[in-house]
Amino acid sequence: MNGFVNICKPVGATASDMVVCVKHILHEKAGHLGTLDPGASGVLPIAVGQATRLFDLLTNKVKYYRAFFTFGKTTDTLDSYGVVTDSCDVVPSLEQINAVLPQLVGEQQQLPPIYSAISVGGVRAYKLARNGEEVELKKRPVTIYEYKCLQQVSEDTFIFDIKCSGGTYIRSLVRDLAEQLGTVGYMSGLIRLASGCFDIAESVTVEELRERGTECLYDITYPLRDLPTVEFADKLYQDIDFGRRVKCDYVGEGYFKVVCRNVLFGVGHNDHGNLKLTYYLKNAVNNPVVQ
Repeated sequence: MNGFVNICKPVGATASDMVVCVKHILHEKAGHLGTLDPGASGVLPIAVGQATRLFDLLTNKVKYYRAFFTFGKTTDTLDSYGVVTDSCDVVPSLEQINAVLPQLVGEQQQLPPIYSAISVGGVRAYKLARNGEEVELKKRPVTIYEYKCLQQVSEDTFIFDIKCSGGTYIRSLVRDLAEQLGTVGYMSGLIRLASGCFDIAESVTVEELRERGTECLYDITYPLRDLPTVEFADKLYQDIDFGRRVKCDYVGEGYFKVVCRNVLFGVGHNDHGNLKLTYYLKNAVNNPVVQ
């Protein structure tokens, strides 16, 4: 059993909780494609069986979020679950927010929250922070593609739609936005609307997965459908299968699907003129495949 489950994670559950549920229901190894804070809900793609091989390929896909930012106070965790550490009387207007947002779109170096799952010396940062230890994290490159304030829903809270690269911390976005506006803030709610090709409209709850089982499973090739296909000569079949050096004439950038004799071998890229089969999937897909 190989493929993906598009789980709709509820508020309060961890990403690991969802993985355990999927393993228990489908009786197969599984792993999530990018964590989601317990206080957040929405799309949590989970790889099942040999689909876990594609973890590194899929974890950094573009994410879409609907976020609720509250201004005028902040917490140590930068969300509503933390302890209030600062407050002020400044709550920006919708016009002031929209005037600042364009400055925060594009490539940038983002400082993650100290309450995060980033490993520091082999220990999760949030564990160090909980123990009162000083946590020093390095800034990381992220890209914000879209950053829109939709409306003000209360005296101090606004709704935002955000499209960003994998690895972006939405809690850091509210911290940085508040700083630009001369105030403080925290993330009071978060819904992940999409992760790569997985959309919330097509997600399923754990209860639905328990009822429908493998009907909820996406084929292992589903996230690969937008990748280009490179077909290799029939005579190269065994060379590809045994990992021998194979010349590659593909001039495009990035990954592509590797096909020979109508068999999908997996996903590879051009490595200085030779094929590099990075993700071997031949035994995990329903071959032969129709391109």
